[in-house]
Amino acid sequence: MCISHVAGAQNWAVSTNALSWMNLGTVNAEGSVSVHKHFTLNAGFTANPWQMLTPTYVNLKNRQYGGYIGTRYWPWHVYSEWWVGAKVQYKNFEQVGLLSSNLMQGDAVGAGLSGGYTFLIANHFNVDVGLGLWGGRLLKYREFEGNMELESKLVDVGPRNFIFLDNVMVSLVYIF
Repeated sequence: MCISHVAGAQNWAVSTNALSWMNLGTVNAEGSVSVHKHFTLNAGFTANPWQMLTPTYVNLKNRQYGGYIGTRYWPWHVYSEWWVGAKVQYKNFEQVGLLSSNLMQGDAVGAGLSGGYTFLIANHFNVDVGLGLWGGRLLKYREFEGNMELESKLVDVGPRNFIFLDNVMVSLVYIF
């Protein structure tokens, strides 16, 4: 009886993914609301407007703006222990120098699945760890040989399907 009362009061949460911040300062936040003792609705965003030049003048960029909405299922109770999630997502991106020396840019839309575990740290504080995949369609996709659009040769263009690793997380969560 006591567990139901305490857990029932925990209806809202906000979080940020610490690993995402380490990805060249990608700003991110997520809000969630409990709609049932086993389900939450989630919405979040990511933004990274930064561009860096390395000492060898190599362009290093992971510019992105995106958002998503989704849900999580919690077998035990919301905001505690194991969870699985699904979401729909949009992202506008431009990246170079991270996985490839080629400049890649475009828009991506798709759906994702993820799973993870929540560690209960304090009464209103959790840490989520998780991993997810998302797949969908790259729209207005362009890839240039080299790291600058104006000085490089176009090597790939057009829409295409994709599956990417997404949502590698160690998130700090505050529960209201």
